[in-house]
Amino acid sequence: MYFLGEKRQLGELIVKRRAELSMEQSDIEDYTGISIGTISKMENGKGNISIDNLLKILDILGLEMNVKVKRTI
Repeated sequence: MYFLGEKRQLGELIVKRRAELSMEQSDIEDYTGISIGTISKMENGKGNISIDNLLKILDILGLEMNVKVKRTI
């Protein structure tokens, strides 16, 4: 489970990296097949995106995801 603040941070990171690469949301859509609406929601920290789609976006942007799993109880 991730929290709203983390979703926003992830979205901001993706927007920043996309800008660094001079890419538009439509470029991401062209490369991944993920709709602009889904990309926009993700970048704004709203909605949910599958891990598969997130990995596609990160790959296109030259980013990778590291996951830390920890016991909470």
